[in-house]
Formats: sequence, structure tokens, C-alpha cells
Amino acid sequence: MDYAGLFVGGLMLLAIISYGLLSWIMKSARKFPWCLTCGKNMTTTSLPMFMPGEVVKHLGKYSLPMAAASRYICPKGHYQLWFVPRFGNTEKAFFLREEL
Repeated sequence: MDYAGLFVGGLMLLAIISYGLLSWIMKSARKFPWCLTCGKNMTTTSLPMFMPGEVVKHLGKYSLPMAAASRYICPKGHYQLWFVPRFGNTEKAFFLREEL
């Protein structure tokens, strides 16, 4: 009878440990990009009529179209992020952070 209690206790301990590990593994991952201030995922917005000079300069340097740039805004309004991905071996990925 003592072995049955140990067996059930062992199963309960195993269930608690496996539940803890699964919840740790299955937690939602942050997606690019996220706000470094509040930790929320930033939202994609449309490109405005006028872009910052640094973004235009980077696009012109590698002769990329204006549509290659992406603009993300923090949902709480901390800052906005401009991103131009790397398309080949010659150019670099470009980030520009602007306060709102």
C-alpha cells in the first residue's frame, strides 16, 4: 500500500514538472520588432509622403526603391522605427529610431 502512495505521488510530481516545462516552452515569442521601452510588438504603418533624410540617403546609396523601407510605431507612442532590410551582399540592414 505504501508503494501505491509513492507511485501516485511520483506521478503528481511528474505532472507538475511537465506542466511547468511546457508552459515555459510554449509561451508566446516576441515578434520583430518590439518596443524596448514597454516590450509590446510594434505595428506596421503606411509610409508617409516625406521620409527622414537618413532613410532617403540609405535608399539612394544602394539604389533601392522607396517601397523597400518599412515603418513601425509603438502602440503606446514611445518611438517609431524605420527599417530597410538587407537584399544582397553589398548593402547592410538599416535601422533608424525616432522619438515621437
